[in-house]
Formats: sequence, C-alpha cells, structure tokens
Amino acid sequence: MTPPFWTVLLLCSVLVYGHVASPQFSCKPLPGERLWPSENQWQALNRSTSGRLLVPKALCAVCHPDLQLYNNASCAALKSNWTNSLWQESNAWTSMYNDETCLPSARTPCSAVGYPAYVIEARTTADVQAGVIFAQNTGARLIVKGTGHDVSGRSAGAGALSIWTHLLQGITINREDPVATKSDGVASVKLEAGMVWGDVYKEMAKANLTVIGGADPHVGIGGWVQGAGHGPLSSLYGLGADQVWEMEVVTADGQYRVINPNSQSDLFWAMRGGGPLTFAIMLSMTVKAYPKLAGYEYGFQFNTTASSDTFWRLVAHFSSRLPTLNDQGAMGYYYLEQDARLVTRSASGAVYGTCIFPNKSKSEVDAITKPLEASLRAASWAVDPIYVGSKTTKFDNFLGFWAATNAPESVGTSTRYVPWLFDRPSLEQNLTKLESVFRESTPLPWIWVGHLVAGAGVANARPAGGSDAVLPAWRRAYAHLVQVRTWTPLNISEEHEETTAIRDRVQPALRSLAPTSGAYANEGDPSNPNWKAEYFGTNYEQLLEIKKKWDPHGVFWCKPCVGFDEWDIEPLDNIQENVNDRGIGQDHIRLC
Repeated sequence: MTPPFWTVLLLCSVLVYGHVASPQFSCKPLPGERLWPSENQWQALNRSTSGRLLVPKALCAVCHPDLQLYNNASCAALKSNWTNSLWQESNAWTSMYNDETCLPSARTPCSAVGYPAYVIEARTTADVQAGVIFAQNTGARLIVKGTGHDVSGRSAGAGALSIWTHLLQGITINREDPVATKSDGVASVKLEAGMVWGDVYKEMAKANLTVIGGADPHVGIGGWVQGAGHGPLSSLYGLGADQVWEMEVVTADGQYRVINPNSQSDLFWAMRGGGPLTFAIMLSMTVKAYPKLAGYEYGFQFNTTASSDTFWRLVAHFSSRLPTLNDQGAMGYYYLEQDARLVTRSASGAVYGTCIFPNKSKSEVDAITKPLEASLRAASWAVDPIYVGSKTTKFDNFLGFWAATNAPESVGTSTRYVPWLFDRPSLEQNLTKLESVFRESTPLPWIWVGHLVAGAGVANARPAGGSDAVLPAWRRAYAHLVQVRTWTPLNISEEHEETTAIRDRVQPALRSLAPTSGAYANEGDPSNPNWKAEYFGTNYEQLLEIKKKWDPHGVFWCKPCVGFDEWDIEPLDNIQENVNDRGIGQDHIRLC
C-alpha cells in the first residue's frame, strides 16, 4: 500500500507547528518517527486481515481548496451529513466528536491528528486479534470504534491503528436458555459488538421480547454496556451491565476468550461498568430478555415566565417529586429550559419531557400524574401562572414503539456534557438550595437534560456473579442529570470559557447537592480532575489491579479510563497550550 493521505498530512502538520518528536522507546510511535511500523509490517497486517486494512479517506479535505482532494459537490454532500449520526457511524474512520481537527469548512484548518493512520474493517474475530497483536508487537496506539458515538472522544486518536467493529453484526435468541429463566428472564439474546440499539429494538419487537438498551437508536452496544449503560427501562430491570451474563472478548495478548462468572470472573466483573477500551475488546455479549411490555407514555409540558423566580421554583418542585414518581413506576426523560422558545414558540421557561409507565393502566397513570399537575396549578409559591399540558399515549410493545418514535441526536458539534447522579436526599431535603444551585449554574442558553433511569430497578439489580463494576452511586440514584455545553468550533477562548465554567462552577455546584454521589463516565467531562472518585468510586483500585493484570503493557488506552494517568500526555501541536485544560485532550497528543 502507498502511504495514506493522513500520514502525509500529519507530517506536514508536524513541520508547520515545529514539533518534530525524537524517537523514544517509551512512547507510542507516531507516523514519521523512527519506531513507526514499517511499510512491510503494515503490508503483513493487511494480508493477515484478508485485505481489510483501510487507508483513511480525507473526508473533509473535499471542503478545503488548498488540498488536492477539494471538490465542491462532494463538500456540499458532506456538509449535509456531518451532523447525521447514521452517516457518522457508517464511516470507518470518523468519530462523532473528533476534537475539531478537520472540519467541513474552508475557513478552518485541516489536520490529520484527529484520525487514525489505518483502520481494520473487522469482520471476524481473527481480524480483531490481528490488530491487537500488531499493536502489542509494534507499540502503535490502538483505538476501537463501534459507532463513534462517544462525547469523550475515546474512539479517536492521533496516529492510531483503529479496529472498526461496526460490521460485527448479528442477533441470536435462545428461548431455552436455563440461565435466563433462573434470573427473571424468558430468553437469552446474544448481540454481536457492532449492533446499535435501534436495530436491536426492532428485532426484539418482532420476537415479542424486551431487552435493556440505550435511548438513542444509533448508540452502539459495546461502549454503552462497558460504561454501565442506562436506558428508558433501566428503572424497571437495572442498567445494561446488570443484564450481561457472558461476553466474548479479545484480550491485550491477542487471545480470544469467553468470560462469565465461572471463567475469568475478574475480567468479566470489570468489563461490566469499568469502562471501554481498557481491559479487552468486546466481540459479543449475551443478555437476558424479558416479555414484551405494554403500557403508556405520558408526555408533559409545564410552562411559566422565562427565567423567572417561578420557573426556578418549578424546577425545584418538579425535581423534588422525582423519587416518588419513580417509586410509583415512572421512568423516562425531561428537560429544564429557562427560555424554551424553540419548544413553546414563545419566551417561556419550560419543564417538559416524557415518562414511560410500563405495565400500568390508564387509570393508574392518571392516579400518579394528575396530583402532580394539580399541585402545579395550585402552587402557592408561584408568582406567575404555570400552564400545564400533557398527553397520554398507549403502547402495546414498548421497544417497537420506542424505535418508531425516537430520532437520533445530532452530532459533529463541539460539545461537553456535565453529568451528575442525584439520590433521594439531594432532591427532596432542601428545595431552596436546589433552586439556588440550578439557577446559579445555568446561564442562558444552557439547559438540563434529566434522565429518570435509576431507582429501585438499579438498586435491586442482580448482576451475574453477584456484582459488577458499575459505579456504586448508581445504586442510590434516582435521576441522572446532564448539562450540555457547546462552543464555536476552533474558538479556543470560547472553549476555555465553557470548560472553565464546567470545572469551576457547574461541577462544584452539583457536588454541593449530592457530595457523596458521582457521575456517569460515558457522558462525563474527560478533564474532570476528580474522575477516579466520581466515575469509578470505590471500585477504582480493584479495576486498576485488573487492568494491570490483563493489560500490563498498556495496549489499550483512553481518557478518562482506568489507568490512563500511568502515561504522560504530551501535546502534538500548538493548538493545545494545555492538554488537560482543553478537555478531551486525546486527539492532539502523543503518549509516553
């Protein structure tokens, strides 16, 4: 094969920025360095994968007139798809969040550092093994992409060999599995690593079965479950990691293994909640399935004057009712938006969302929701009027209903999530403090996205083997709340302003409400200085021991993942004055 375009472009970037790295045996080599694998080695890897070693295409180069691949028509097509998660997941070399290294705009620079040097289009277990063994033998950085739906950018990396698992497709249903019937299920379902939840839901609906999966139809199963995995039915049956009783994996030594409570139980424990791209590469997982679910969806919208005292009191009052609502059978998603003109078509503050009530009748749903509505209409604390609207919709098969009515989120943006898990005391005990924290940590135009996805189902889950590596704070939580922040691409000052606000104001405010809690690592801020305690909790030291046992040479690396700080992180170019301050910090770096 000829040297890939991105290799040439990366070398140009190094020359432009004046950072020519000297060869270091202790560093993961980058293109152009002395220890970078030779062309013969890449050719051998290509042969061992039956010609499935891909040279990444210069996708956004078609939008840059100064590059040879510029094409105006192709650029227009690219721009129309850039925020489409289906397009992003179907592409072998992009990720949905790539540190802004090459954007589809001629007004921005185009650099190779956010993309892998080569990609293995994995179609078999042997393909994955070949990639892992190559990385182990050469020291090349290894990344894994399923869909690339990762706000922390863990499926991107400078000069990396990427293993693309999206083509590992398949669903196998076993209604005779004795393990399923002994653990509250009616069947087992084996899911290959490349599946996305939307496709899984459609197949499960046809089979009149229910599995626990993610809310977004284009989220892949692999990174989701390894990070714990919440979804619209987690409050009923537990988190995604709690459903798994067996996995097929490739470990850092290149070996294929079947792991479960009776085989490599420590690795099996870590792979369920300890984070992706850390211990092994998942090829498949077998989960329990439940009968199809009928019930009701309750859509609600509570409006009042934008950014008013009444709005913030409404936020606190609604939040304080969440534990009881969840105990009564409500689960789902909600939004806290102080100026929701895109939703309400007027300048008003809104609390709105959708609650799912599986296994409930219409009269039962009304008995739960109507008292909440009445309390808002008659609220003595409301200075301004509160307008209450709701709609209840019946479903006969929840997964089919969800797959048909939920669209994927937009991607390709410069985004940071700020999550936190809230238990009952943090939501119920001090409404004045709750109101104050939300008000002070939510400047316009930012909003909160609430996930009522925990409660009794998560607290009482029975994972295979008795436990898994899920953050313990999940077991006490009711709500998972996320503030979403964005900035103009490549606007370093704006990005610095937002990331500084996250670390200095928003995260401390959330900790003040629930100081012993934590956050969902799959949606976490990768620059969080308290990442060990807040993303892994008391499990961290055990996870680190398992990491060192199964990956002693650091074949797998991502941030913020167990053991990532055992490596020195150096900026690759002058875009990052401070790797940790910029946040994601893993695309523009080299590891030593």
